[in-house]
Amino acid sequence: MNLAIVIGVDTYQSSLFDNLPACKNDAMAISNVLSNVKHMEDILFISNESGIEAKRKISDFVENYKGQDIDELTFYFSGHGERVGDDFFYIFTDFDRAKKETTGLRNSDLDNLVKTLSPKLFVKIVDACFSGTQYIKSESPTTEEYLRKSISKHGFNNLYFLHSSAGTEPSWAGSEFSRFTESILTSLTDYSGDVRYSEIMSSVADDLSRKGASKPTFITQADHIEKFGLVTEKTHALIYKLFGIDGDNKAEDVADNSTPRAELSVFDIIGKKSAETCFGEQKILDFISNFNSEINNWGELEKVYTIETQVNINPRMVPGSSKIGLWLSEDDGRIYFASPTYNEEQYTVEEYKLIPKKPGRGRSAAVAIAGLWGMDDNEYKLENVTKSRRYISGFDYTHSAENQISETRFTPKIELIDQISLYTVIIYSNMNLVVHFSYEFLTRKNWINYSTPVCKEWRILKVNANGATPAKTTAQHIIKEVIQWFEENIKLKVES
Repeated sequence: MNLAIVIGVDTYQSSLFDNLPACKNDAMAISNVLSNVKHMEDILFISNESGIEAKRKISDFVENYKGQDIDELTFYFSGHGERVGDDFFYIFTDFDRAKKETTGLRNSDLDNLVKTLSPKLFVKIVDACFSGTQYIKSESPTTEEYLRKSISKHGFNNLYFLHSSAGTEPSWAGSEFSRFTESILTSLTDYSGDVRYSEIMSSVADDLSRKGASKPTFITQADHIEKFGLVTEKTHALIYKLFGIDGDNKAEDVADNSTPRAELSVFDIIGKKSAETCFGEQKILDFISNFNSEINNWGELEKVYTIETQVNINPRMVPGSSKIGLWLSEDDGRIYFASPTYNEEQYTVEEYKLIPKKPGRGRSAAVAIAGLWGMDDNEYKLENVTKSRRYISGFDYTHSAENQISETRFTPKIELIDQISLYTVIIYSNMNLVVHFSYEFLTRKNWINYSTPVCKEWRILKVNANGATPAKTTAQHIIKEVIQWFEENIKLKVES
């Protein structure tokens, strides 16, 4: 018996979350394709329903099939997600952070429900974007560690977990389909016959890499021979129809000898890829302006801090800028309109230096014996030697724009808390957009003065500049992370 829970949420009531028009299309497409490639006993489809209603339907679905022999359970989600502590939430249309347990679904709770069904194979596909929150796949080492703990805790024997992005990369959603789901569907058009999950994962990884999109995360605990389903010409036609290709032909009417898709010329491909992956100068200038406006909305932090932001900072004045320069020199060959800067420094090492032989000086017996044994008969002296080396000192822009760098300073209104410094650095090109940010408490020297920022650790957000509101979502992500960090630290101080 094969079962599936398919969720696509495209409408959100809270202004903190953008609507995602592609997500319901994603879910409907996956549901149709699953029904086409394998016999599905039942598919629970959920869209824009409240958290309470959605979780009731999932619980009823699980209860209905508890105790039965289940070969495979597929869980698919497309929408927003939010990380809280070491767990993350699938977010429904009425999600409210103050009522997250009611209006959202914890991943750990989902796993507990699935465990009661004991499926022979558990497939989880998550295509989740973020909006003013950490990604559902934020900080890949932490997420991967959590997922592996979840696997061990819940006793899943065979599974495939497919996530749309890793690290700090967003999950890109278009107007029709999200990039990750679209890639899964596209990969199926390259195959016929029994298609394995491992083949889909390989195709998706290659496809998203070519497009410069976010890097998917796959976690597998299976034999790599498990089959997704039987892909036929009807499957291809169904997917083409979803994409608007040969839309006049109905999938059920396509014969085995149907006409293949017309091949795109290299010029068509270049134009299509450029439209998908590139953006113009004005889009970057708008992003910088909107981001600097959005990053000033600090909510309840304004109750305890006076908050001021300085913009248009010179790159050479940024603390810890050498780390950004080093990142630019190592970031997988991607092009940015910025480059590392270099300095030279002198350093001293000890080296053995050859002592010149005096004219007419005879060889000693020890030196003569050394020569007989093939040893070096020269004499050396250990000396200090001064050398120079080139090192990365920071970075500079190769494109001129205003307000690419800012510092937000949080000056406390009460004595219990310390000053905070937040630096943001926007690095970009015509294909890539990344925001580096670093925040820290500053040490109080007296009632007025504090230590200077050092920006010891930089965090990175890779942003989809072609998204609906990239500046707003990026700024809100940073704001939420800083507020959570502050709350965690202030609790420790209050409780100590």
